[in-house]
Amino acid sequence: MIADTGNEIWDMYLDEVKEDDKRISDAWKEDSNGILVFTGLFSATVGAFIIEFYKQLSPNPGIQTVIPLANGNYTIITSQPSPPNAPIIWVNSMWLISLVLSLTSALIATLLQQWARRYVEMPHRPSDPKDRARVRSFLYLGTGIYKIRFAVQIAPTLLHLSVYLFFAGLVVVFRTINKSVAIAVEVAVGVFGAAYVTLSILPCLDVRCPYRTPMSYFLWYPTHAILSFSAVCLRWILELLHGWLVKPSLGDTITLRQRILLGWLDSREEAVKTHWEYIKDGIGKSIINTAKKAQGGDRRIVTRLFNLLAMGNKSKLRKFAASIPRDKVPDLIPRIKLGKIVLQEPLRILLQSCAAGPSVAGPDDEVRRRSLLVCLDAIYNIVKDPTVPDFNYVRANLANIGLMQTWLNSGDTAIRLTSRSICALLARQVFRGQLEEQQIRWLQEVTGESLRAIHDADSDMKNHMNLKSFVYGVLSSQMDDLATEDATSFKEALAILLDIENNDDFDTNFQTRLSQEVNWIHQNDPEHSGDVVYKLRTMFRLPVPFPHP
Repeated sequence: MIADTGNEIWDMYLDEVKEDDKRISDAWKEDSNGILVFTGLFSATVGAFIIEFYKQLSPNPGIQTVIPLANGNYTIITSQPSPPNAPIIWVNSMWLISLVLSLTSALIATLLQQWARRYVEMPHRPSDPKDRARVRSFLYLGTGIYKIRFAVQIAPTLLHLSVYLFFAGLVVVFRTINKSVAIAVEVAVGVFGAAYVTLSILPCLDVRCPYRTPMSYFLWYPTHAILSFSAVCLRWILELLHGWLVKPSLGDTITLRQRILLGWLDSREEAVKTHWEYIKDGIGKSIINTAKKAQGGDRRIVTRLFNLLAMGNKSKLRKFAASIPRDKVPDLIPRIKLGKIVLQEPLRILLQSCAAGPSVAGPDDEVRRRSLLVCLDAIYNIVKDPTVPDFNYVRANLANIGLMQTWLNSGDTAIRLTSRSICALLARQVFRGQLEEQQIRWLQEVTGESLRAIHDADSDMKNHMNLKSFVYGVLSSQMDDLATEDATSFKEALAILLDIENNDDFDTNFQTRLSQEVNWIHQNDPEHSGDVVYKLRTMFRLPVPFPHP
């Protein structure tokens, strides 16, 4: 039993690295298989051309010419054998080198398959898990020391070089045979070569580029060395311009010309730093580091997965939403882009999915609660916008009273507060527009006011109604103080309802406006408002003293 316990750590290690080892070995095998298939076809093609043209490397035999003489006799003149011309020598040289490189690439590919099998099989030979773990770690360390990833790149690089040597030979040989055919070959090879060079350089200029050739790995370092040197030179020129052209301004005022030059200097400084990091990290690590720093990358992932899961299993959608931290919702879930709500339909599906859950608490209850809060937070961030796109859709679907009614009176403070905030912010915008029958009935459900009271109210009274129903709905059944996160959200919604701008005078304006509203609530509903007014005064330390009932 003790021995088994001691081996557990090594078994866990082997299990963890098993997938990585399989991925590494499979990549080696797949690369080598592709190289071997292509090399077989290509070598046969090159060999056929070599067989046809290598004969021209032999000197041409002398030509015998018979010349009649005046006396009726004949004389025979034999010309000297002529050596092969230079184009034929170049063509055969390039094709033979191409064949050698192609066969060498195939040999390396074969070795890669053997190395992959050895890498996978060798750790399984010892019987003891600890010894197997040591062998695996030893071999993995060797792959790093001897740069086997570089060796893996050698095979396709040699193969690509052999292809271009063959193309170059084609161009030269048809130059000596037929110029029209040579032009056609040159155009085809030129287009292919330009495309290949472009595909090789693009990933060096933009690490997001999915295209790559073996030459990209070799061009990476000189490309960024040149770009870094260019950025240094440009920065030096900008510093000279800044010193010569920009005169000191009065006081601390910065002119437009200074701001532009300083912006260019900062950008060149950042460019130098970026290119040196690329040189230091190499292409693989640079891609990873750039992806980790990229802005909006996480948001795109969440958006994509939301759309996919919304069309499939709703339990997976809830589980995914529940995994998003609430404080990350504004960053991860996009709100409005180009005048449209980005996740309009997935949010509706998620909201309905959360509402359709069982009334009895179960193992999925906490997941459902967290996913509902994330969904409500996302909708709240949408309705905070001064102009909500597709407003009627949002009111009818994302703030549907049939769905919201249970949550508006929920015993869960966060759910009740967020639901009330959504409805209050939407009601604020509904009140400011032309009221239709459906909207008035929706406002009646949200505010608890009568249809006639809503219809006859002026703009100020509508704002009073909305804010009163909001604070009553949040605080009437709240026995304890709001948690810090909920208190912050509550204050933010109040500030929007009170039309308080977020500037240097925010706190003063908030206190003044809220005091006025609290005073109005207390005067118009002295019988029932005492507890709510006291909570507001205590929470925000309002200057107007109201005694606790």
